[in-house]
Amino acid sequence: MNHLAHFLLCPPDDALRAGTLIADYARGTDLGAFHPQVERGIRLHRRIDALVDQSPQVMALKPLVDADLRRYAGILLDVFFDYALIRHWSSVAALPRAAFSAEVYASLERQEPGMPVQVSTVSARMRAHDALASCASIAGCTHTLGRIAQRLKRPVELAAGIDTLVKHEAQIVAGFLGLLPALQAGAQDYLSGSSRRIRPFDESVST
Repeated sequence: MNHLAHFLLCPPDDALRAGTLIADYARGTDLGAFHPQVERGIRLHRRIDALVDQSPQVMALKPLVDADLRRYAGILLDVFFDYALIRHWSSVAALPRAAFSAEVYASLERQEPGMPVQVSTVSARMRAHDALASCASIAGCTHTLGRIAQRLKRPVELAAGIDTLVKHEAQIVAGFLGLLPALQAGAQDYLSGSSRRIRPFDESVST
């Protein structure tokens, strides 16, 4: 999932939100160097990513991506999921999106002194450029994919996949909206520390 969706699924706790961002840069399973609540945020982020990757909705959507970009289908869908989330924000969140973003930026800013330098720089840049709104338009999604492509080990025209995403927009948006309740339940289950066995996805949801 891209940043906006992860922050939506994270409780309004400064350290958890910091962990949610740090998760994109933390490696390995030994996270003992981080504050326990930050570590929880990192592991929550990873749990959500695992649920997304395993979901029947995403499995059904990946084949829509053209064959030459299909190995990057997860990245393409992550970006477009944020677009879907922004479009349907009022139906899934109580706080207006601009107010929510401002609250997240403030949380991260308070945590920046304890973040790794690379992450604190990213946090400040996110705040300066309102990065949580970067996928509010198709043009914004295209730009975001271009920036992600620059970080890959080999050159890939990720932005070329935007035409396929737009072509299947209705199906992708429906898949994301069908997936979101399962992600919310999975996040809550992780945070509660519940050991109960749950069925994480409703296979009856139409994609």
